[in-house]
Amino acid sequence: MRMRQYIIISICAIGLFACKQKSQPTEADSTSAAIANEEADTIKSSDTSAVDLPGDKAVPLAQLIVPGTSLGQTAINETGENVHKKLGKPDAGDAVMGKSVSIWYADHNKKGYATHIYFVTDMGNDPNPRAKVIRVSSPTFKVNNKLYTGVLLKTAEALYKLKKIGTYKVDGSDRNIYDDEKAGIAFDTDRSGTITGIAVHDTGKSAITAYMAFFEGVTQVQ
Repeated sequence: MRMRQYIIISICAIGLFACKQKSQPTEADSTSAAIANEEADTIKSSDTSAVDLPGDKAVPLAQLIVPGTSLGQTAINETGENVHKKLGKPDAGDAVMGKSVSIWYADHNKKGYATHIYFVTDMGNDPNPRAKVIRVSSPTFKVNNKLYTGVLLKTAEALYKLKKIGTYKVDGSDRNIYDDEKAGIAFDTDRSGTITGIAVHDTGKSAITAYMAFFEGVTQVQ
């Protein structure tokens, strides 16, 4: 009788021990889980549509500003037909003597972020209007993760040789235009020196003509 009780007690003890062991993960289980989580994070953070910039995180190509070359998915010298196919019908615009401006507003709201594109047609040589200056006001578009609209101009001055080329007003508020012609990038700022717009253009050329087309009352600074 005692032997039978002993056997029953032993079986119960073994069962309880096994349950306890199963409920507590081993060091090997913890290590495997950590490796799995690390691999998952790596997969999440990898993005084949992004570009790695020196000393910075990746900026997706669709949001990347490349001076003298492109802004987002629109490239300098891209035809107007291609641009309008990608961006859709503009919300506003104007055209005169082989030059035109197309403007897109976020959510079609004129008070929202804007994309301005200045097109030029080389009359007699190329019938296609081509994008010569592309400007955005949205902070979504970035040169890198430290340079975009909303930051101070001094952030751009650390990277480019900027020269003040013009002034204008928006709702009575002063705006200043700075350009690095050689690099092919320009910035407009408010009176506090905060960047309100970034424009990409042909290298070696000024962005002032495009700004005169984008905004009323632009005065060129010599």
